[in-house]
Order: sequence, then C-alpha cells, then structure tokens
Amino acid sequence: MSVKSGQNPPADLRRIAAYRLDPEKGPLENKSRRGLQALPPGSQPVDLLHLRKLIRVDFVPAQRGLGAEEDESRSESANAKPGLFASQLLKFVRQHLNVAPSRHDHREDLVEAIAKAQADLDSSIYTALQPAMKDVEILGYPGLHDPQQFHFRTRIQTADLLAHSTAVQYSLDKTAIDESLPEHSIGLGYQNLQSLSFMLVSFRTGRLQDPQGTPSAVHLVMVEEPEAHLHVQVQRNFSTNAHRLIRPKEAEHHHLRSQLLISTHSSHIAHGDRFTRLRYVKRIASTPNDTKPSTEIVNLGDTFGDDTQTMTFAERYFKVQHTDLLFADAAIFVEGTAERMIIPLFIERGFPELAKKYISFLDIGGSHAHRLRPLVGRLGIPTAIITDLDPVIPTKSENGRTVRTAVSIAGQADLECGNETLTTWHPRLADFQAYGTPRPTELEWTSETGTKVRFAWQLPITSAGNQWPSTFEDALVLTNIDWFRSLDSEVDETTGEKVKHRGTIGKVVGLVSDYPDHSELLKKLHEMLHGNFSKGDFSATIFERILFDPRSYDQALACPTYIAEALTWLNNQLAAANGETP
Repeated sequence: MSVKSGQNPPADLRRIAAYRLDPEKGPLENKSRRGLQALPPGSQPVDLLHLRKLIRVDFVPAQRGLGAEEDESRSESANAKPGLFASQLLKFVRQHLNVAPSRHDHREDLVEAIAKAQADLDSSIYTALQPAMKDVEILGYPGLHDPQQFHFRTRIQTADLLAHSTAVQYSLDKTAIDESLPEHSIGLGYQNLQSLSFMLVSFRTGRLQDPQGTPSAVHLVMVEEPEAHLHVQVQRNFSTNAHRLIRPKEAEHHHLRSQLLISTHSSHIAHGDRFTRLRYVKRIASTPNDTKPSTEIVNLGDTFGDDTQTMTFAERYFKVQHTDLLFADAAIFVEGTAERMIIPLFIERGFPELAKKYISFLDIGGSHAHRLRPLVGRLGIPTAIITDLDPVIPTKSENGRTVRTAVSIAGQADLECGNETLTTWHPRLADFQAYGTPRPTELEWTSETGTKVRFAWQLPITSAGNQWPSTFEDALVLTNIDWFRSLDSEVDETTGEKVKHRGTIGKVVGLVSDYPDHSELLKKLHEMLHGNFSKGDFSATIFERILFDPRSYDQALACPTYIAEALTWLNNQLAAANGETP
C-alpha cells in the first residue's frame, strides 16, 4: 500500500493522515515519474492503526545528548544521570527484561537471582536496623492482636540496578576485571557508536516482541547524522553494519523486510554505498518573482540511466579520490596534482569571497571528466572544468594504423585536440585553431536542468609573444617568465651566496634563462614535460614558494589567465545565487 500525507483543515495541521495511491501511477512502474500523485476527489484517509501493523517506524535524532551527562556522571550525587549508552541499556531493560520476583512471566534464572538477592538484602537490612527497631517496638500499641514486630521487604527490579551513572563500565584488560573505566571516561566516538548500535538492536527487539501481536512486515529505521565523533573508517562501514543490526536473524523471520534511511553530511558515509542507494537533497534558490527557496530529492541511482559502466566508474572514483562533491556549493575539475595543489592558493590570494565557499576539487583529468556529465547536470551546482588542450598530430604507423602524437602548438595545420572532455562534451570544435579564440558560448555549457559549467583551457599568452601553451605547467612558466628568470640570480639572505636551485625547479629556471626566445622556450618546455620530469615535485616546489615566500604570494607569481577567468566566472555564479553583487 502506498501512502501520502493529507492536507487537513487548519485545526488539524499537526495530524498525520495517510491515503491510498495508485501503484500504476508511481515510480515503481516508471522511474521517470517524480511528481506528486493527485488525490481523487472525496478520498478518505486510511486508519493509521492498520498502517502501523504493516510498517513500524523508529527514529534516531541527531540530538542524542552526547557528552551532556559527563559532568553529572563525575559527580558523587545520588541524582547523577546515567551515561548515553547506559540510558539506552536502562530503557531496553525496562521494556524487555525488567524482572521482579513476584512476577512469573520472565526468565526463571533472572527471577531466581533477584529473589535470592532480595531475601539476603531483607535480612541484612533488618540486622543493621534491629537495635533502633527494638526501641521503637517498646512504644508499640498495647493489645494482643496488634502488630508486635517490624519486618523489612525490599523491592528489587532489574532496571533499578542499572539506574546510576556507572552502570556501564569499560575494561581495557580482560584479565583485570576490577580495572574498569566509567562511561564518561571513554571517547565520545566510542560512546556514540555504542549508543547507536544498542538503539538499533532495541528497535529490532521491539519489533519482534511487539505486545500488539505479530511483527510489522516492514521496519523503517531513520538515523539522523550518525557521523558525530565517529572515526572515518567507522563512517564508511556504518550503513552496512547498521543494517545488519536492524535485520532479524532468525529463519522464521526471513519474510520480514528492514530498511535503513540515513541523513548525513559525511562524504565518508555517502561513499560507503552505491549510487543506487543515494538520494541527493538539491537546494533550489529563490527566484526574482519571490518564489521561496526549496529542495528537490535527486535519485542518484538513475543519473546515468542504463550506462552501468559509467556509473561503476563514478562510484569507484568517488571512493578512491574521496571527493566531497555531494556536499559542495560548487565544483572545480582539474587535470592533475599540480592544479589541485596550486589553484586553491590562487583562490586564497586573489578571490577572497570564493575562498569562503565550499568548493569541491576533483582531480580527474580531461580523459574522464566527461563521464561525470550526467551527475553534474543532476546535482545542479556551478562547475568549472580546468583542463588541458592535449594537442596531437595524427600519423600512420608501420602497420598502417593511425597514431596520434603529442606535440607543442606551433601553428601546424593538422593539429587535433586530444582531450575527450572538450571533443565529446563541450565545445566540440572541429577546427583546432578555434580553441585559441573561443566565443563565450563555447566556454559555457548549460544542462537541461539549468546547471552551468564553465570550461577553461590554455590560451595564447600575450606577454610571451602569443605563444600557445598546452599544459598547466608550461602555461604557468610562460605567464611568469620574469619570475622564473629572477630565481636564477636569487641570493640567500643568510649566507649572501647565490642560491643553486635543484630538481625540477632548477630545470625550469635553466630553460627560462637559456632560451630567451619564447617559441624556442615553449618547444623545450614541451620536450621536458614529456620526458623524465616529475610534475608532482615541480608543483610541490611551487606550492612551497607561494605559501612561504611573501614575494611570491603578493602577486609576483601570476595565475594563468585561462584559470583566473574561470575562477572569476565561478565567483560570480555563487555570488548571484546568494543574491550578492559580484
């Protein structure tokens, strides 16, 4: 049976009503259906008592009082509250294991143990109070048939034995039972995990031991933001382990269904599951005609349609790279490690407002970025794709096969773009030379849902004689020829001696100094970058110079124009979305 919230008169706004829906008009028959189903006139709500027999709903709120009891737990006061896990244990015992010796519907071993403890306690209390009670008995009311003696009978229940702040203790050594720590002395992450786990087990037990009869056919457990204080590896496995805890284990309950619904801000939890199980809460901004901000639930499971290969690639990429794309205000796709390290510093230095936003960086490269096109369109966040042109020239091998060889751009007539993102997604220009003077429409792509994507690739550099780089590294060098040349005459402030630059930065400085002709410099840079050259070491050295050298930080090392323009576009997109002035 399908249900839908009903719209009630104002007096009943807080009352929940459920209605039957037509299954043939729902998403199970057609996954493309995402709209609400209209109720026929005169529809009557379903009795919730019958609904609850089919579906049991349990909820774990984000506000779980984690750590709030610590100060009281350390107190010696008799009114100190039990800890978080102890509170859950106490509730479970009261519901399912609360034993008194006068009752006969509980486990015999517990009843016997409680009865014995109660008798021993009665005797001990009477012995301790007997001197005082004898004095009281002297003042007894005269008469043969009136009470002549006092007796004491304690009342012990299982729950009462656990209603204190040190009911749950943790032992670090199994052989030393007496060396235990109270709950408040254990880390909050461990407390949170123990509490969550026990709550889920309690929900399962409550479902199977329902006093109203047979267990509900469907058990829906909703957990709100379980990631608080949890280790990242625990977060990654949380959904799988939590689902095991709410599922009945007995074979007789194999027909029962259990579903876990988690709301989270943790990319670790999100990447612990497949896309088919993820739902993305997409924020929709208000419009100029005073439309209120709203949200849309996006099913990531159908983002890629029937293209299971692309969906598998996206899932594995997200797990390996651990991207936080699902929780970002905007995204920047970059070609490699160098851009991933240095562009954030350019943002910090030149785009202070953009630096305040939540930006997700994806180190994916032009060979694969186009695979995420469906996902980018569905998420609806502005995205900048900063990639390389990858110029190639097709040639014939000895076997007659077409082989495309990477070259530097020097005006060749048969140049082709080897970047699949630019050739299959946008702008898909037939003439390679057109990439040197792109029109605004060739730089920006808009999805069917209105998501905007700004593409950025290397452009000719005026200050370098209009030489046209094809990678981030040679673009950075050609944009900052004077800066790199100045390093060749750099003097150590401590020793007064000339600094000898080694490694990759030394190679670049040497080329800039030895080849003042810009076209020759570009050719040599291309040969070096496609030879035995560590781009990672080069980017790390530049990163260090920008971060710790004030001269490099204060505009001396300029951001390549094609990147600066893309960052300006992204900054303006976010400012407009927030109603700010770019």
